[in-house]
Amino acid sequence: MPLRRLSLLGLVVLTLAVVGLVLATQRVRGPQWRTLRPGLEFTTIHGAPFCRRGSANIAVLRVDPRRFRVGVRHFSTGAGEKPPGVLGWLQSSGALAVFNAGQYYPDLSYMGLLVSDGQAISKRRHPEYQAALVAEPAGGGRKARVIDLTDERIELPEWREVAQSFMLFDRSGALRVRRTDRVANRTIVGEDPHGRLLVVTTEGGYKLWELAELLRKGSLDLTHAMCMDGGAEAKMLVRTERFRYASFGPWNGEDGALMPGADVPLPAVITVTPR
Repeated sequence: MPLRRLSLLGLVVLTLAVVGLVLATQRVRGPQWRTLRPGLEFTTIHGAPFCRRGSANIAVLRVDPRRFRVGVRHFSTGAGEKPPGVLGWLQSSGALAVFNAGQYYPDLSYMGLLVSDGQAISKRRHPEYQAALVAEPAGGGRKARVIDLTDERIELPEWREVAQSFMLFDRSGALRVRRTDRVANRTIVGEDPHGRLLVVTTEGGYKLWELAELLRKGSLDLTHAMCMDGGAEAKMLVRTERFRYASFGPWNGEDGALMPGADVPLPAVITVTPR
């Protein structure tokens, strides 16, 4: 027993050392950003050893809200009776980038406050969701932010674009998610010290709290971050004149079935368009 305990302890210490080395290496090297347009940049970072399934690549889109408009869209405001997939959203919106918004109920209504172009699609504020991606302030000022609702309140029509969801970690560095073993693809939106938004989408499956540790201590320099929907709905498309990126599957569902991720309907999305 003593030898077995010692070996287990050694394994834990070794794992922590590897994790620390990975984070330290990424921070020293830093991400290699590709400028798509002034104020719009893209990179990928490696999520090993935190990735639990599939590709360990993590796509990151960095957006300067002073140059690009962040918009919220819901299928109920369009002509279609059913929500499109992410490709349909990109084509119909004409955006440079599209990614999934927060979670929704079986009837496709949004879980929380959702405002699109000044119209309140959902006025029901989720009592447990303490974060919101907000954009286009009615009174001017910062063009887009990630708000911690434990510190600030949203009063309509203060912002023309709002998508409520839950915090990943706050400005103090405290994790705001439970340590569960659920593995899924993830979409995260965070801020850096310069007021830029960073959209993070994983190509593989992660435990949410482990991804939080990677992003909180990694090289992206995030001050705080919130979670959007995860699982099959976690996806991002980027399309400019000389650049294309897609993260939408195929995605292995929890039942082991192979799902065509591009066809998964998205009732609500966030778009990035030039000003």
